[in-house]
Amino acid sequence: MIALLLLGCFSTTITALPLYYNETTICAAENGDLCTNPELDYERIIPAQPGYQWNDAGGYCGAWSMQRATLTQGAWISQQQVRDHAVPGGGHDNEILSTNIVAALKNLHIDFNAFDYTQAIPQQNAYAKWIKEQLVAGYAVAWMILWDGQAYPIYNLKPPAGMYGHVEPVIGIQSNHPLNDTKVYDDDTVVHFTDGGVQNVYRKLSTLGGQWDGPGHRASCGRYSYCMASYAFGWSFKGFTDDKKSMPANLAVEPWKSEPDVRAGKKGEPLKGTLTVTELEVGSKYDIYRWDSVKSAFTYSDTYLKTTFTAKKETYVYEDDKSFISSGSTYYKCVPSTK
Repeated sequence: MIALLLLGCFSTTITALPLYYNETTICAAENGDLCTNPELDYERIIPAQPGYQWNDAGGYCGAWSMQRATLTQGAWISQQQVRDHAVPGGGHDNEILSTNIVAALKNLHIDFNAFDYTQAIPQQNAYAKWIKEQLVAGYAVAWMILWDGQAYPIYNLKPPAGMYGHVEPVIGIQSNHPLNDTKVYDDDTVVHFTDGGVQNVYRKLSTLGGQWDGPGHRASCGRYSYCMASYAFGWSFKGFTDDKKSMPANLAVEPWKSEPDVRAGKKGEPLKGTLTVTELEVGSKYDIYRWDSVKSAFTYSDTYLKTTFTAKKETYVYEDDKSFISSGSTYYKCVPSTK
């Protein structure tokens, strides 16, 4: 029996929000005990913040996943801002699907790699190799998965479009083999969020495969609540399309668990941002810029300069004393100083 609980995104019609599995169900022992860290010998976990998506208008799982993945590159983008910078893709208004995510990424100045979901099926082996490469490189990934028991494709789209029921950010890779070994092993494990809680979920890549028998049929994921079958989807977040050299930076916000749902009539709230910059050269001078809109982003003038510092260590933490509004878009970048 399908657990009709509190976590979901997308629907087979555009009038009903599907509520399939919540985080408790995903983490349950009978579903694979996926929230217990297997503690493998090697890992790369990208600093990221979990939390809760908005559930109206088809579910904002795609927008929320893009938001959380973009934080790992130094920017905050409201879930509504993500939709506002997308185009209609066949779901609720500009709901993020495989059909319009690329337009949203480009419009938001996000540099990305995309898995080719138009290649020959099944795609699971190629996808496992691709996603491992992205995560080892330090790029968070937004993936699209099938819910066990849901009929596909959604929204009466034509496959491969619509072959997913949820979007989540994937933020880490674990292995019992050194991560410079590009082979995919049976115990290689990815770490992801659910969009509906604060747990890390640990899933072996070798177990992601499921069964789907064609349009109108329900996905079968075996003992698991989610899987991929026939097609696979993923977009990794590499940084921003601005061509000015910059240092790796990760943004954390407070409060972080959720943002007020402005689509439902709530008002945005002030967020405090903390930027962690890495891979600095000790003794070198750097500038940190901040832009509070998509339109102004990456205009390098004193108007947007927040601070200049000389690196004393390879890592620098900048706590911004000025908040920004949760309903907007705020980008940070740390670049070699020209001062």
